[in-house]
This record gives sequence, structure tokens and C-alpha cells, in this order.
Amino acid sequence: METNLFAKQSLQLYHAALTQTLDAALTAQNQSRKRIENLLDQTPGIPAEGKRAINEWIEACRQQTEAVKTVFDEAFKPFSLHSEE
Repeated sequence: METNLFAKQSLQLYHAALTQTLDAALTAQNQSRKRIENLLDQTPGIPAEGKRAINEWIEACRQQTEAVKTVFDEAFKPFSLHSEE
């Protein structure tokens, strides 16, 4: 029984650590996006298509980070089902 409790607590710790790390990455991405948008708005020499490409790249990075977070959540679901028993 002690081993099951240890395993359950370890999995909860790992899941929380991964979730918090990805949340921090998303927060950093959002702050970077805002700073880059401000920089692009203040720089007159950058063409509109360049700004659009940069914004699309930032959005793709955000979507991939969200996708990784979803994969981790899905991967931990079977363990949470076993820990409830």
C-alpha cells in the first residue's frame, strides 16, 4: 500500500511540474509576443508581409506548446484513473 501511495504522489508531482513548466513557457511566449508586436509597430521599415510572417510563426509556437501540454495531460490520464481506485 505504501508503494502505491508513493507512486501516486510521484505521478502527481511530475504532472504538476510539467504543467507549471508549460504554463510558464506560455506566459513567456505571450510576453514575448507583446514585446515583438510593440517593436514591429514602432519600426517603420518592416513590410507588412514580414510582420504577418513573424506573427504566424509566434502563433505556431504557441499552438505547439498547447499541443504538447495536451499530450502530457492525455498521457497522465490513465495514471490518474488508477490512483483513484
